[in-house]
Amino acid sequence: MNGSAENGRARAHFVVGHRNPDTDAIVSAHVLAWMHRQQAPASRALPVRLGEANRQTAWLFETAGIPLPALRGSCLAQAAEIARSAPVVDPDTPLREALEAIQRTGAPCAVVCDENGAPLGIVSDRHPRTNYLLQCNVEDFFGTLLEFGHIIRGLPLEALNGGPPPAPQHLEVVIHKHTFAGRWDPASALVLGDRDLLLEVLHRNPPAAVILAGVERARAREMAAQLPCPAFLFSGSVINLCARLPGCLPCSAALENDFVTVAAETDLAVLERKVRAQPLGILVTNASGRLVGAISADTLLHAPQPLLSLVDHSERRQSIGGLERAEILEIVDHHRLGDIETDAPIAIDVRPVGSTATILRARAAAAGLALPPEIAQILLGALISDTLLLTSPTTTTRDTAAAAELAALADLDLRTFGLAVLRQNDELKTTSPDNLVARDCKEFAHGDITFLLAQIETTDLSVLDRNQAVDLRRSLLARVRTHHATFGILLVTDVLAGRSELIPAADDTCWEDVLRPERGNGHGRDETPWVIEGMVSRKKQLLPLLLGALRARESA
Repeated sequence: MNGSAENGRARAHFVVGHRNPDTDAIVSAHVLAWMHRQQAPASRALPVRLGEANRQTAWLFETAGIPLPALRGSCLAQAAEIARSAPVVDPDTPLREALEAIQRTGAPCAVVCDENGAPLGIVSDRHPRTNYLLQCNVEDFFGTLLEFGHIIRGLPLEALNGGPPPAPQHLEVVIHKHTFAGRWDPASALVLGDRDLLLEVLHRNPPAAVILAGVERARAREMAAQLPCPAFLFSGSVINLCARLPGCLPCSAALENDFVTVAAETDLAVLERKVRAQPLGILVTNASGRLVGAISADTLLHAPQPLLSLVDHSERRQSIGGLERAEILEIVDHHRLGDIETDAPIAIDVRPVGSTATILRARAAAAGLALPPEIAQILLGALISDTLLLTSPTTTTRDTAAAAELAALADLDLRTFGLAVLRQNDELKTTSPDNLVARDCKEFAHGDITFLLAQIETTDLSVLDRNQAVDLRRSLLARVRTHHATFGILLVTDVLAGRSELIPAADDTCWEDVLRPERGNGHGRDETPWVIEGMVSRKKQLLPLLLGALRARESA
C-alpha cells in the first residue's frame, strides 16, 4: 500500500510526530521514514514535523549532518502537489495556437504569462470575448488589435523575398473588379492566387505586401521575384486563409485578467473553497510568482488520499491537520493509547518504554537493518532526551540496553554525549515565556474536559525566579484560552536534580486546586514555588496523577 497510486497519481506517505514536537517526535519521524525506504525502495515515505524544532533537536540533526524534516501543518495535498500543467502562451501567441493547445491537453484554459513566467491572464474558448473575436470582421481590428506581424505568425506565412518588414493597414482579397484594375489602397496587403495578369498592375500600383495563397512554392518564388513589394506564401487556399484570420489575433486581445492565484503551499481545504467560484479553475504560483500549474474542480475531485504513519502520539488533538481525510497505516508510540480512530485495522506498535526511539531501534534490529552512525546518533539523542539520560521513571531496561547499543554504533561516549544533549534544551533564561510554553505543550482530554500539559527542561531549577514564573503562568493561561481548554499545567523540570516546579493556570481558579493534595507547601496562585521532588515525567507521573484527581473530583 505504501506509495500506491490512486486515480493515476502516486499517494503521498507522511511520517509525522505530534504538534509542538520534541526531539523524540522529530527523530522518530525521520528514522521510521528511512526504515520504510530501506525496506521498500519504491516507498515515498517522507518525514515531516508539525512545528519548529527546539534548540536540542536542531543541534542533534546538525551534528549528525542530517537535514531536519520539512515543516508541514496538514497532510492534505498542497496546490503544487496536485496542480496540472497548463498550456502557457505569451501575449503575442496567436489565439488559434492557444485554443489548439487547450484542445490537445484537455485543459480548461491557456495561461498567458510574461517573460518571467508570471501569469497575466487566461484565454479560453468558454469566454464570450474569445468567441466574439473568432467571429469578428478582422478588418475592423487591423492596425489596432491585429498587426501584420500577427498574421505572419498566426497563419503562418513564409517570406519569399527580402525587403523591410511591411506595415499594411488593410487586408484585401483580389476578387473584385476594382482590385483587378489596380484600384487598391497602397497601404493594403493583397491576397491573391496564381494570377500573371496582375503582375503588371502590381508594378504600376505596388501594395504594402502580397500574400500568395494556393500557389506551389517554386511558382510562388518565381512570382515573388517579379513583385516590387514584400511577398509571402500561405500553404492553403484563399478561402482557408480567410477562415483562419481571426485565429491570428494575439492572445492579449482575448485576455481575461479576472483570475485567482494561490501559493504553491496552499492546502486542499483552502483550494476547495476557492475553486467553487472559478469554473475554469485557479492558478498556482511559486514564491517568485512564476506559474506552477492550474487546478480545476476535477483536479480536486481526483486528489489522492494521503497515507500516514504516526509516531510518538495517538491523540487527534496532537496530530497533523487533515487526519480525518487520510489513510492511517500505522502508529508507533510509547504513550497511552489515545483517541485516533481508523476505518480499517492498522499496525499498532505501542510499547511501555521511555522513548519511541527505543522502539525504532528494536524494529530496525528485528528487520535486519544496519543503522548508519548518523542514524544511530540521532536515535540515541532522542532516547536520552525522553529519558533524561536514563534517569526518568519512564526508563526501562530496554531503554538502557538500546542506549548502549546506539552509543556503540555511533561511536559515542554515552554520558558525555548525553549531558551535551540535555544542556541544549536549557533555554530558561534565553527564550521568551510564550515560546518556552508553546515549544512542548500537549493537549489532552478526559470526558468533556480538555487540558494542556507543557514542559520546560533546565539543568538548574534555581534560575527560575518568581517574576519569570509569573510570566510563564501568564503565557500558559493565554494558551489555555486560545485552545478553549479548562486548565493547563506547566512543568519546569530540573533534568539533573530530578525534580519539577509545577505552574498551573486556569480562568476558574478552582481548577488550579485539582492537585491540591500534591502541592506540599505551595499554592501556586500566591506565587509560592510548587516543587515536587522526583517528578520529571509528564507522561508517567503527572498525567496519571492528574487523571486520578479528575476521577476523584467526578466521584466526590
